[in-house]
Amino acid sequence: MRAMLRLPAALVLLAVALLPGRASAQPAPTLHIHVRGGAELHAVAGADRGELTVRGELIDDTGGAIADAPVSVQAVSTDGARGPLRLGVLTPCDGAGRGGRAARGDDEAIVETDERGGFCATAKAPSGKLALHLRFRGDRLHDAFESEVPVEDETEHLQRALLRFEPPPETIDLDRETVTVTASLRVELRSPRGLSPAGSAQRASLGLLLDDERRAHVAAAVTGGDGRARFEVKTAALAGPGPGELKVRFNGNAVLAKAEEVKPILRRADARVSLAHPVARADAEEGVLIDVEVSTTRGPVSGGVVEVLRTRSLVGGPAGEGVGAGTVDERGHAHIVATFPTGGVTPVPLVLRYVPSAPWYRAGPDLRVDVELAGPGVLRQLLLAAVVIGAAAWVASGWRRAPRPPIAPGVDGVPAPPSGRAGVHVVASPSDLVGWRGTVADAHDNSPVAGARLTIIAPSFAGDGVIARADADERGAFVLDGAYRSDARLVVAARDHATHEQALPPPSVVRVALVTRRRALLERLVRWARQKGAPYDGAPEPTPGHVRRAAGRVAAGEIEAWAGRIEEAAYGPHPVDEATEGDLRSAEPRALR
Repeated sequence: MRAMLRLPAALVLLAVALLPGRASAQPAPTLHIHVRGGAELHAVAGADRGELTVRGELIDDTGGAIADAPVSVQAVSTDGARGPLRLGVLTPCDGAGRGGRAARGDDEAIVETDERGGFCATAKAPSGKLALHLRFRGDRLHDAFESEVPVEDETEHLQRALLRFEPPPETIDLDRETVTVTASLRVELRSPRGLSPAGSAQRASLGLLLDDERRAHVAAAVTGGDGRARFEVKTAALAGPGPGELKVRFNGNAVLAKAEEVKPILRRADARVSLAHPVARADAEEGVLIDVEVSTTRGPVSGGVVEVLRTRSLVGGPAGEGVGAGTVDERGHAHIVATFPTGGVTPVPLVLRYVPSAPWYRAGPDLRVDVELAGPGVLRQLLLAAVVIGAAAWVASGWRRAPRPPIAPGVDGVPAPPSGRAGVHVVASPSDLVGWRGTVADAHDNSPVAGARLTIIAPSFAGDGVIARADADERGAFVLDGAYRSDARLVVAARDHATHEQALPPPSVVRVALVTRRRALLERLVRWARQKGAPYDGAPEPTPGHVRRAAGRVAAGEIEAWAGRIEEAAYGPHPVDEATEGDLRSAEPRALR
């Protein structure tokens, strides 16, 4: 005897348990009872920017989950088209259990429920208005069930979820094993269309995911009753030092729409200095070679400078003067040449310090190194003594006071104090004066600049625009006749002095000061070094030799060559002509030109 019943499973089990036993030896007829419970399929479908998402759950008639069950999905048109639409492969929603699987027909896709009976999958949305036909074909314990749900705009039928970092992350310390990031999920207070009050969104037990700028999944968390979730992020899962971002996201459910929040971050780490190999004995004045490596827990550091400072005491006191520096290359290596007077002391305590060039590197602890120095040999000491004695004898035998340069007579025979700067200074403006007269003198020693040429130039459509020209005599005096124009300029040039140009003053008595080309080049180097800063700026004032040595320590070949040429021009035996001055100006390093 066979019977097919649809009863709740609990009542059937109770009835079987209460069947009385038979004392008769006759075998009782076998009773085959097949119990099949009802199944219910609840789902919503939405489309957002061409992506179709279906979410739902499969339960029995007692509310229990039907796990690991296949649910077929077909897309059908709702605007008069016949037959199902090609849907394509459903892919699982991130963090939503099993989601979909690839097995499908041309117009049917399969999504499989997880252990809670839920499912979530996405696919490319077909064009036009459509609905999804969902079918559970039943199994040994459950009847089949079919349902059709419309595909609507996500914003129309789902409540809006708002995600926020609280507080927003700004800096991630990569030297810590884990960092905590907190986010909160809030629900916009509005009634979703088609949902009963019982279906209103709950903020508890919602899964949130945390990604970085590489789209790599770095942590997951579940919200509490207040909608807050704490991510314990292992820093090993993040990229190395540098700028990046963190994105917290919620993939949505049957009531809440998807949401995400993105914030920029800065990943930082300590940069530590270590010796690439022990420092060899060397002469400090010739240079001590020091090779170092700079790295973080995540690998080599790129960029920045390693400074070498000499300590003020023999017991490792505070760092004092800088004696060398080296730029850190992309492999984390720096090559440094430290030079300093020994003072007869060995070993010499040095401090190596990293100076970051990027905000994602922090300077780690200083590295203290004791350097053993090799003293000069006997032959070298004898040669040095001979040089010193010879120099002293030459100075003593040839000592005499240098001849004082002649002083420019100034205006009306009264010498003027040196200004120290190039310029045209108006001394007097007589009302009856026609043209200009005055003197040309050196700005530093007030000596007359004989042969200086003064030229008045004005804009002109034809010719060179020269209005008047005059040359200074042996006393630096000149008389310049010409018509005054407000748009004209006065140009003063001399053989050994830098050319000076400025607006032409009205007819007057003037004093013109010029700076030698040597001094002009030195002043230009001083301005460059002070703008550039360490290691080129020096106290009390940077010199070409100081800039050249500093550039050599950091392997800045262009700067080293330029400073060397300035040094040769400023202090060498050959005069500096206009072509040499222009060439050195054009060779100035471009960073601060």
